[in-house]
Amino acid sequence: MLNLFKTTLFILLSVVALTLLSQTYTYDDSWDQAGFNLTQESGTGIEVIYSVHEFYMDEVSVKGTAMKAIHLPGNLLPNNEGAPDLPGSGHYIALPQGATAKLNVVSFRKETFQNVEVAPAPRIPLDTDNSPLAYNKDETIYALDAFYPGNPFLLSEQTTIRGVDAVILGITPFQYNPVTKELIVYRDIQLEVVFEGGSGQFGDNRYRSRWFDPILQDQLLNYNSLPKIDYSTHGGSKDDGFEYVIISPDDPVFLAWADTLKNFRNMQGISTGIYTITEVGGNNIITIEDFINNAYNTWTTPPLAFLILADYGATGNGILAPIWDYYCASDHIYGDVNGNGMADVIMARMTAQNETHLENMIGKIIEYETNPPTYESFYNPITALGWQTERWFQICSESVGGFFKHVKGKDPVRINEIYVGNPSSDPWSTASNTNTILGVFGPNGLGYIPASPSELGGWSGGNATDVNNAINAGAFIMQHRDHGGNTGWGEPAYNNSSLNGLSNEDPVFVFSINCLTGKYNWSSECFAEKFHRMEQGALGIIAASEVSYSFVNDTYVWGLYDYMWPEFLPQFGAMIPEERGMLPAFANVAAKYFLQQSNWPYNTSNKEVTYNLFHHHGGAFQSIYSEVPINLMVLHSNVLLTGAGSFTVTADSGAFIALSHNGEILGTAMSDGTPQAVSVTPLIPGDVMDLVVTKQNYFRYHAAIDVIPANMPYVVYNDFAINDDAGNGDGILDYGESILLSLTLENVGLIDALGVDAEVASSNSHIIVTDNTASFGNILSTQTVTVTDEYAFDVATDVSDGELITFSIEATDGDSIWNSFFSMQAHAPVMDYDYFEIDDAAGNGNGRLDPDETVEVTVYIANTGSSEAYNAEVTLSCSSSYVTISGGPVTVGDMPGYSTGEATFSVSASANTPGGFNALFSVDINADMDISGTGDFDITIGQFSALILDLDPQNHSGPAMMQAFDDLDLIASYATSFPDDLSQYKSVFVALGIIFTGHELNSIESMKLLQYLYSGGRLYLEGRRTWYDDPPQPIHHK
Repeated sequence: MLNLFKTTLFILLSVVALTLLSQTYTYDDSWDQAGFNLTQESGTGIEVIYSVHEFYMDEVSVKGTAMKAIHLPGNLLPNNEGAPDLPGSGHYIALPQGATAKLNVVSFRKETFQNVEVAPAPRIPLDTDNSPLAYNKDETIYALDAFYPGNPFLLSEQTTIRGVDAVILGITPFQYNPVTKELIVYRDIQLEVVFEGGSGQFGDNRYRSRWFDPILQDQLLNYNSLPKIDYSTHGGSKDDGFEYVIISPDDPVFLAWADTLKNFRNMQGISTGIYTITEVGGNNIITIEDFINNAYNTWTTPPLAFLILADYGATGNGILAPIWDYYCASDHIYGDVNGNGMADVIMARMTAQNETHLENMIGKIIEYETNPPTYESFYNPITALGWQTERWFQICSESVGGFFKHVKGKDPVRINEIYVGNPSSDPWSTASNTNTILGVFGPNGLGYIPASPSELGGWSGGNATDVNNAINAGAFIMQHRDHGGNTGWGEPAYNNSSLNGLSNEDPVFVFSINCLTGKYNWSSECFAEKFHRMEQGALGIIAASEVSYSFVNDTYVWGLYDYMWPEFLPQFGAMIPEERGMLPAFANVAAKYFLQQSNWPYNTSNKEVTYNLFHHHGGAFQSIYSEVPINLMVLHSNVLLTGAGSFTVTADSGAFIALSHNGEILGTAMSDGTPQAVSVTPLIPGDVMDLVVTKQNYFRYHAAIDVIPANMPYVVYNDFAINDDAGNGDGILDYGESILLSLTLENVGLIDALGVDAEVASSNSHIIVTDNTASFGNILSTQTVTVTDEYAFDVATDVSDGELITFSIEATDGDSIWNSFFSMQAHAPVMDYDYFEIDDAAGNGNGRLDPDETVEVTVYIANTGSSEAYNAEVTLSCSSSYVTISGGPVTVGDMPGYSTGEATFSVSASANTPGGFNALFSVDINADMDISGTGDFDITIGQFSALILDLDPQNHSGPAMMQAFDDLDLIASYATSFPDDLSQYKSVFVALGIIFTGHELNSIESMKLLQYLYSGGRLYLEGRRTWYDDPPQPIHHK
C-alpha cells in the first residue's frame, strides 16, 4: 500500500495544473481605489469615481435550487427581503445651504454575465427568531423582464445632519434581470453631483462642535468643504444656552447631584446647565420634545447633548420617553430634531430612582475620570457571546476581540457558550453575506479572525462565574452578543441575580448587544438598570429597549467601535487622531449613521428599528480610558493678575484646555503643543481660577490659579524667534543645529519694570544652552521689549522628530522674580524601510527569486520625519550563504522630510538553494549626523515542493504523507491550518479524514483552494467524506 501511495504521489507531483474559471472576479485596471473616491470638490459640486476591484459569486441552495450569491468586499448587509441580493452602499455628501443636488453619470465600464441565477435576499430576522433564514423571492421583481434595481445610482431626499445640508449618494454596482438571467457589473463609474443654487456656505456654523464634528468627518465624503471652525467657548447661561443640558426631576436630591456633574463638566470646558422638569414644561412627551427642539433651534449656543437624569415614569421622579411605532421606548426620538429619523443631538439617560443610584452613577464617572485604573491588566477587554451558526453573533464579538488582540496588542478574556451549532465543524455562519463579512475581518482582510472558528476554540463552557471573575479582576469594556431578555443574557447565562456576585472596584463599560436588556420602561428592574445602579458593576451600558434584529445589530456594533477606534475599519471614514475621544454616547449616534449608509438604500425599516432601540445608560460626555493613562505635560503661571484678559497655557498637542471660576467657564482652547493664550473674563484679587486639561488616555490635570493684584510690575514671556542661519536657515528648530534665540518679554502689570534681566534654561537633554542671559532694560507697563539673537543653544543630533522642547524664563528687576515658560517643536528625519520589489525580467519573469537566478531587488525607503536627511545611503545584507548581493551601499542622496527614495541591488540565488528556502534580508539606512534606520524582509526562493495540509482532527493520513515525502527525499511542509500564502507551494495535499470524525470544507476554505488552482497550483483533495458525504463546495465541481 505504501509503494502504491509513493507511486501515486510521484505522479501527482508531475500532473499539469488544472485550468479553471474561479468564482472570484478581479479587475486589475480599475480607475481608482475600491469603493467611493472623491476626485474633485468645490462649492459647485463634486466628482466621484466608484470602482469594483473584485467580487465573488458563491453557489448557494435556495429551496433546492442552485443559485448564486453576489458578494462585494466591504458591503455588510443584504438587499431588501426577496429582491435579488445585490450589494450596494451609500455615502453622505454635504451641500451648500439652500442648494439642491443633481446627479450626472459621466461614464462607466460594465461587464455582463449570462445565465446567472441570483439568489434572493433573506428576511432579516429578529434576534428571538431561531428559525432558518427565509429566502422567498419577491415575484414582483423576479417575474419582471427588467433590470433590478432600475436605477443603480441615485441620490436620497435632501436632509440635514446637525445643520449641514446633505444627501446620500447610493451606488449599487450591479443590475440583474431575473427573466433573461443577465447580471451587469459596473466595474467603474464616474459621477458628478452638481450643486444648484444655494449660498455657497456649507453648514450652519452655529451648530458646529468639536465633539460632533468627528461624526460629520466620518459620514461626509466632502467634509473638507466645511469651513474651519474656532471651537473655543465661554460659559453658557439660560439666556444664551448650553452645550450640555441635564433634565432633572424637581427633587432637591436629584438637583444636587446634577449640580455636581454640571460643575465637573464645566471645569472641563463643556458648557453645562440644568433644567428641572418643571422648567421644561412638565413631564409630558410632547412638552419635552418641544423644549429640546426649541433649544436646538433658538438658543445662541444650541445644545449638543441631553442627559435625562431619571428613570422612565409618569409620576414621582420619573421622566417619560416616547414610544416608537407602538413598539419600544426611545429617547432617540428626542434627539431627532428635524424629523429625519437620525440624531441631531446626543441623548443619554441615567435611570436613577433615589440618592443611592445617583451617588453610584455620577460618583463612578467622576472617580473614574479623575483617578482611572493604572494597572495594565484592566485594559484588556472581555468578549462574551452565544454561538449560533445561522447568525453573526460569533463574528460580531470575535472581530472586536481580534482587533484588540492583533491591532492593539491586548489580551481579551473570551467567555462563550453555544446556543445552536457546532463551532468545531461549522463555518463561521451560514447566513447570507457571511463571505463578505469574512472578507473584511478574516485572514484575507483585516485578519481579526481566522478562516475557521475551529482554529480559535474556546466556544463553550462560559458561565456567570466566569463573567463575574473577569469583571472583578478588572476590564475596561465588555462586549456581549447573543440573545437577551429583560433580566439578562441567554448565553453565556448571566442575569440580574448573577450581578450580585460582583465586587469590582473599577467599573466596566458594557456593550450589551442583544434583545431587551435595556428595557428601561419595564415595570421591574431590567438588566441594564441594575448593572448601572450598582456601587460596583457598570460605569455605563449600551443596550436595547426591546427585541432587536440580527445582522443590522452587528453592523451597528462595527460602526460603534470604528468611531471610537478609527483604525478598526480603516476603509471607512477618516483616520482621525485620538482628539475625538472615546465617548460611548457619541459612538452610539455615530454607529447609527454608519448603519444607515451600509447597503443604502436597502433595509431601511430594519435599520430604523435599531436607531430607536439602542440607548446609552450613562453621562453624555463620559469617556472610556483604553490604555494605562500617562501624565500630561502642562506649563503655566501659578498666578493670574487682576484684570488680565488672557492666560497662557502650554500642553501636549490635542489636549483640551479649560479655565473656569466657581464652576463657570471663562475660556477654552485646543492645544497644538505651542503656548495658547486663552481669553478669559477678568477676575479680582482673592478669586481662584481652575485650570483643567484633558486628553484621551491621559490623566486629567487640575490646578488652582490664584488671582493677585496688578498694581506691581509682572514680566512674562510674550514671543520668540530663532535664527538658524548656521544650519539650514528654514527658521525652525532642526536636529544638530546651533541656534540664536530672540526673546520678547511683556510687562502685564500696572507698574513699570526697571532694569530687567532674564535667564533662559532648558532641562531637555537634547538642548545645551550656550548663552543664557540677556538684559532687557526697562519694560513699561503693558509694553514689550525684544532682544535679538542674545541667547544661543545647540540641538543634539538625536533629538526626536516632533519633540516639544520647553524653555524656562527667570526674569528679575533685582527685587522680584517672575517665572514663565515657552516651548518649540523639534524637527528631525525618521528613516524607515518601506517595502521591496523584485524585477526578474532578465530571468524567468515569474516575479520571484528562484534558484540559479539573478534578479534586481529595489528597496524603498522613506523619511517620515519633518526634517531633511543628508547623503542617505542604503546597505542590503543577507545572512544566507545561498544568496549573493552585488553593489552597495547605494547612495540615495538628500531626502527632504516626508519623502521617499529607492536603492537597487543585484541579488543572486545559488543553483543549490533548496526550493522554498526563506532568506532573511536586512536593510541599514545611514545619513549624515548619525541618522540611521533599519528594516528587514524575507524572500522565499523558489517554491516549496509541497504542503501537507492536514485538516483531519484525527490526523489519519497526513503524517503518512510526510513519511512518503521523506522516503522519496522530497521537501514538504506540514500544517494543520491554512497558511497565509498557498502560492509558495508547487503542490498541496489536503487531508480531511474519514466519515464522522473528519473535517468538512467550508466555503471560505473552498475559495482559497480554487484561487490556488487558478494561479497554477496542483491540488490533491483526499477523502471519501469530502467527495461523497459532505455538502458540495465550489472546489468539488472543478
